[in-house]
Amino acid sequence: MDYFEKTELELAQKEPDDLFTDTPPKQNWVSRLSFIWLLGLWQISQSMILIFNQPHDKINLWKISLFLMIFIACVWLSYRWARKHQLIPAITWRYFQPGKIAAGFGMMFATAMISGAVMYFSGTNNTENQALLEDIGKKLPPLVFFIMTTSAGFFEELIFRVGPFELLFNKWPKIAAIVAWGLFTAAHAPTDIPSFITYGLMSLVLTGLYAKYRNFYLNMSVHFLWNAFGMIGILMSM
Repeated sequence: MDYFEKTELELAQKEPDDLFTDTPPKQNWVSRLSFIWLLGLWQISQSMILIFNQPHDKINLWKISLFLMIFIACVWLSYRWARKHQLIPAITWRYFQPGKIAAGFGMMFATAMISGAVMYFSGTNNTENQALLEDIGKKLPPLVFFIMTTSAGFFEELIFRVGPFELLFNKWPKIAAIVAWGLFTAAHAPTDIPSFITYGLMSLVLTGLYAKYRNFYLNMSVHFLWNAFGMIGILMSM
């Protein structure tokens, strides 16, 4: 029985806002170095889009099937890695709280309004990262594009939130918060002030949510919904 399973009875007796405050076991350098394994799985899942390099690939079913099989394998292995090191609890419905998910999505929408205003007054139409994403979307089958993009809700939350807070800097939560914010912002390659504000604010919301609730599934849900919201818009404009 691992750490999270041992605390199931205690969790049932706590107030809802206290469900995710338990501290996972101490980590060592072996477990911290295993973080490289997660990074590798993430890169494999993302690099699989390279098999779709021609327009006619949009109807190539064997490539779509290969992508889905490898993607699912990467997600499953990443989940097992996180459970092995007791970084996240086993997935159950209790960790998906609709009210907090809606509030998180609302905060993401508010940051989009702020960054949109900044872009408008600075004369910027889009971020380079978003423009690249839209260009990639034109070359991929819609299903593959949607999965690739929304999967950030899983992989990026494990890497940029769970990793710093529960594994790499679990003894220093303030440092973990700064690192989590910085890594996510830098990973989206801001090239000017408007793009830095856009991704910096998004990272601030997601990092703040995790710092407060330490609930991977909450962060994953908010991130997934936000990316899905954006992808639907992109797919409808194609």
